[in-house]
Amino acid sequence: MSDKPQVTFDPIKLEQLRVAQDYPLETDEFDLLYHHSAYCNMGHVNRRGYPVVTPMFYVIKDDNVMMSSIKNFRHKVGCLQENPKITVSIHNDGTNVRHQKAIMVMGQAVIHDEDTLMRDIHWKIIDKYFFELTTDEEREVAFEAVHTPLRCIIEVKPEKILTWDLGKMLDAHDEGVWYGESQKLIAKFMSPEALKSSVE
Repeated sequence: MSDKPQVTFDPIKLEQLRVAQDYPLETDEFDLLYHHSAYCNMGHVNRRGYPVVTPMFYVIKDDNVMMSSIKNFRHKVGCLQENPKITVSIHNDGTNVRHQKAIMVMGQAVIHDEDTLMRDIHWKIIDKYFFELTTDEEREVAFEAVHTPLRCIIEVKPEKILTWDLGKMLDAHDEGVWYGESQKLIAKFMSPEALKSSVE
């Protein structure tokens, strides 16, 4: 028999849950997810008034979310300069409802183009997302490709932070933060041969 908490499906509770009060992340799980997740989606409003959501690389510096983008060739930077309201969602990829955990940061975007800051953030992004590069030469080539003249850094100055641990809404909280669980989901629909090649 499993020692995991039994899932409870309570229609009234599920309908009337208040995210901020009823199932927030534990502090240690917040720190782990916020600082070390690789999954980040950024939302801004474009010039036509549509909300636009974009997957982004991100790192944390001085407890704020930092992302890299490009002036002129990316609409988001110009839109954020006109309307700096921004939201980012940092999450894991837990497909098991017990494990789905996320952080939403709402605030104001600040655009930076100071070379020292950009170099710091771009190296942090390479360390985090380009970890397959193992030699100094490979890393330098990647840095030169990322650290280009039109680059800038988008910093999120938080005004409101919400978190949620979806296991708690079913009284089934599991401690920890999970990644890679979507592989289990797609395994149900793939042949053993296709699944093997997808993880090699």
